[in-house]
Amino acid sequence: MIKFIETQVIPKSLILSPLFCYSKKRLFEEIADCAGYVLQKPAKEIIEALNKRETYGTTVFYPGIAIPHAVIDSEHETFAILSILDKPITFNSIDSDEQLIDIALCLFISKYDDSAKIESLLKNITIVLSNNDLLNSLRLVKNEPSKLAILLNKIDFILDKPSQDNTQTN
Repeated sequence: MIKFIETQVIPKSLILSPLFCYSKKRLFEEIADCAGYVLQKPAKEIIEALNKRETYGTTVFYPGIAIPHAVIDSEHETFAILSILDKPITFNSIDSDEQLIDIALCLFISKYDDSAKIESLLKNITIVLSNNDLLNSLRLVKNEPSKLAILLNKIDFILDKPSQDNTQTN
């Protein structure tokens, strides 16, 4: 049974941790299997949406972390899947230098969400998750779902502050 972690700012989130995979392709397959179950959609459709978004440029925004995301044609509300990998994988597009990640916060955006709100959320998440201490904390508790939930709630709390405060987390 898949269980969502309830948060206020970050969309409801599922946790895949530690996730054992060896490539970006395999990461997307694991995420798509989980998302497909929630969305009642074939994993192939979800993988195609994630890959299509990646053709516009990598979603790696800070060393070790990416925010793959896609708008999904579904009645389901926006949600996230946090994947903390056992080992870093190469996560780059054809036209970029090698980038390794071990954390992926994948967002599946509802077609009904306000695009400005989602854009603001993505911007603020990148600011907050550009904090090495926070990322290292996520890595340290990857085997402990209850502690991961606490950290997600802490991230959510930081995001809930006015955006000018978010820049101070670095």
